[in-house]
Amino acid sequence: QHFWDALKAETAFDPARSLFIDDTLPILRSARHFGVAHLLAVSQPNSQKGPKDTEEFAAVGDYRELIKGL
Repeated sequence: QHFWDALKAETAFDPARSLFIDDTLPILRSARHFGVAHLLAVSQPNSQKGPKDTEEFAAVGDYRELIKGL
């Protein structure tokens, strides 16, 4: 929780309007607990390994897929 408090103080981001992407489920859960509204897991962070279960989080195989539409 300290990380999120420090980040908010440093950047003044709005958790309700933020998208957070990560490949680590405990970190995504921490972001959710802090109130980050939009969470996305990376299901295959290592191209040398197969996809992993992202459990309760929606996922993208490669975060670069998100940039294609911008």
